[in-house]
Amino acid sequence: MDPQVAKYVRTERKPGPIDVHPNCDAIILSYDIEVQILGPNDSPLHGEKKTLKKTIELPMISSRTDCLAVAKEVANQCNLIHHSRISEVEQAIYYLKKRKLHGGAKGDHEKNGEANNATEANYNNLNDYIELLYEGMSEKVKGAHLIQSLARDAENLEALSKNETLISALGRVLREDWKRSISLSTHLVFTFFCFSVYSQFHHIILKCKVGSICMEIIDFELRRYDKWKAELEGGDVPSDMPLVKKTCPNSASMSEIPRSRIPEPVRPKSGHFADITIKATDSNKSLDGSVYDDLTTSMESLDDKRLTPEQKMKRFRTLVKKQEHLLRVAYYLLLNIAEDEIVEEKMSKRNITGLLIKVLERNNDELLILIVTFLKKLSIMQCNKDTMANHNIIEKLPKLLNSRSADLVHLTLKLLFNLSFDQKLRTKMIRSGIIPKVINFMGDERHQEVVLKLLYHLSYDEDSKHYFVESIGLIIDIFLLNVGNEGDKIMTALCVNLAAHVEISQQLVRENRLQSLIMRAFTYEDSMLMKLVHNISNNLSISPSFIEFVGDIAKAVVKSKNLDFVTECIGILSNLHLPDLDWAEIFKHFGMQDWIKKTITTSNTEPELVLQVIVLLGTAGADENCAQLMCESGIIIALIDLLKTHQEDDEIVLQIVFVFYVTLWFENSIEYLISKTDVPAYLIDLLQDNNKNIQKICNMCLTIISEHDTSWADRIRIEKFRHHNAQWLQMVDSQQLEPEEEEDEDELPPYLNTEYLSQAVVRPVTAIGKMQDMELLEDKELDYDYFSTTRPDDDLDLLEEYDMEDL
Repeated sequence: MDPQVAKYVRTERKPGPIDVHPNCDAIILSYDIEVQILGPNDSPLHGEKKTLKKTIELPMISSRTDCLAVAKEVANQCNLIHHSRISEVEQAIYYLKKRKLHGGAKGDHEKNGEANNATEANYNNLNDYIELLYEGMSEKVKGAHLIQSLARDAENLEALSKNETLISALGRVLREDWKRSISLSTHLVFTFFCFSVYSQFHHIILKCKVGSICMEIIDFELRRYDKWKAELEGGDVPSDMPLVKKTCPNSASMSEIPRSRIPEPVRPKSGHFADITIKATDSNKSLDGSVYDDLTTSMESLDDKRLTPEQKMKRFRTLVKKQEHLLRVAYYLLLNIAEDEIVEEKMSKRNITGLLIKVLERNNDELLILIVTFLKKLSIMQCNKDTMANHNIIEKLPKLLNSRSADLVHLTLKLLFNLSFDQKLRTKMIRSGIIPKVINFMGDERHQEVVLKLLYHLSYDEDSKHYFVESIGLIIDIFLLNVGNEGDKIMTALCVNLAAHVEISQQLVRENRLQSLIMRAFTYEDSMLMKLVHNISNNLSISPSFIEFVGDIAKAVVKSKNLDFVTECIGILSNLHLPDLDWAEIFKHFGMQDWIKKTITTSNTEPELVLQVIVLLGTAGADENCAQLMCESGIIIALIDLLKTHQEDDEIVLQIVFVFYVTLWFENSIEYLISKTDVPAYLIDLLQDNNKNIQKICNMCLTIISEHDTSWADRIRIEKFRHHNAQWLQMVDSQQLEPEEEEDEDELPPYLNTEYLSQAVVRPVTAIGKMQDMELLEDKELDYDYFSTTRPDDDLDLLEEYDMEDL
């Protein structure tokens, strides 16, 4: 490459994944850097690409660390981390925080002298630690703890995972002896938990079926806790029915003692049993050194008559503390391996949700944080959500909001938000009085976003709105102060829902809040904010407050290019049923009649906008001068054409007919509609519409027309008769009678159909009489003696005395 040809160097950085440092309190950001030397016309002459890592140390992490605040600060200081990745950084910091707490805290087994400090564990002595797993219970606990200490160091995991003897021994001891000691179970599960932190070691856990064993352990410990509590309080012992469902009805539970187990005092290190002599013992005594001996002589029980109530309470607290440590490790392991959807589905089938909800009764914040995190992960699946609903989870969550732990409160709010997508669960939340508690967290910046989302969901239901009456002032004040924030749209949507409530809408206009809302809406031309004002205007008692803004709103309708914003403005004007408004002057001043006519005659106008314009005409048409203006400007003719185009849309048809109805109330307008338009004919046709509301308002319009114009009265009366008796006339038209042999062919049928009625001509009475007389005279076969007492002329005179009604 010729140095003189090169013009400049271009460097590009592409951020990669974010991970945690295995040993230090730091996060590692991987990124690709590409350097190119460009020549003339920006053509690359030479380039190199490398993958680098940047370590961001976080030595200040402690139990009180605000993960979100630290994540934001890291994103601000590091130009390689975009603000959209704050959630990833927060998760990494949260993991570091928990790792430091678990790694720095010493377990209860250390306090009881079961093992020495973790620094005593040496990887070179691993074989000796494995041999301890084949000894007695105390040796097993010691060996498990030393192996756990090695597994705490992430650098040892790769080598430990390749030691098949170790993995096999750990799995066997956990599977066979987990019931014998809480400490042993804790050490073994914690060792597998260290493997579960990294996805590449999950196959070891699945191979040893540690997940299934952990669920058995959790189930057993929860039921044992209920027994302890019953013994301590002197209540009835609860049912010992397992919470975990078996994968197969015929499969043996993992908690059962294997039948192949040989009860020996000490298992030989070599693993050979030929030299061991098993001595028979009395059948009434337990087997010495067997698992049964450990179960009966265990100190993990309160059933000891020698203990005083104070001693029982002390032992209970100690046992609960040990148990909760075991539960936390077991749940954490299950949460880690649940990243595989198939594994998570298997857990769900075995009722992991029930095991989690059972622990919500505890008071350990660290354990509850883990439980709620797991529940939040599971709640996105329909089956898990239904299981939570069946276990009445909503009744157990409100008390968690009273916790002093901000992390627990935040996770609980997120879980409630996930559950709030279900209508039945939302109803339970409302009835449990959770809304006031949630509103109290609105001022906290850490919880504000999830609180707004949750409140937005809860505001769907009409029964929930009265819970917001006392707090709507706080909500709207926070809303007006936070301009341009991410939660701004969510809060706007929340206020839109709440504005439908009468009392809330009245509070929204107090203290010049309505003016602030309208000014902000016009400044940003925000359609969502204008929708909020639209909902406020639905309250008739507040309508006078909008008089001073009518001019600005009408101007925005004509000038604005934002159709959504214009639609909401028209909706506000449509709600102003005020007699003091001169709609004709408003239309003329802003040229709205031309804009309206253009809008409703354009073929590509949105149907929603067309509907809102028609509703506005129905409101403005109540003004006589404006009704006359609508007739003169051709808007009525345009509405008739629109009626033809949208004849299948019942809502548009109904609103157009309503415009005709309000226009018919004025003398000049009704003359125009009757004489110069086809409105009466269309109203008669719509009288047969299937929509009952359209029929009703058409009937009202036709009544007004018939009272004003006699020429239309007869036709309207006939059409109303046909409409009212449509079913009877249809039956008459479809009537088919077969003539009988003795019937006269000229005899009329018992029902005259409508065709006959429309074609038949009713002759005058005198004509009927003369015709009958002529028939009598021309018929030579008639007996004239029959008329001897009465002359034909007399008969005619008698007929002429009858009128049509008598006939």
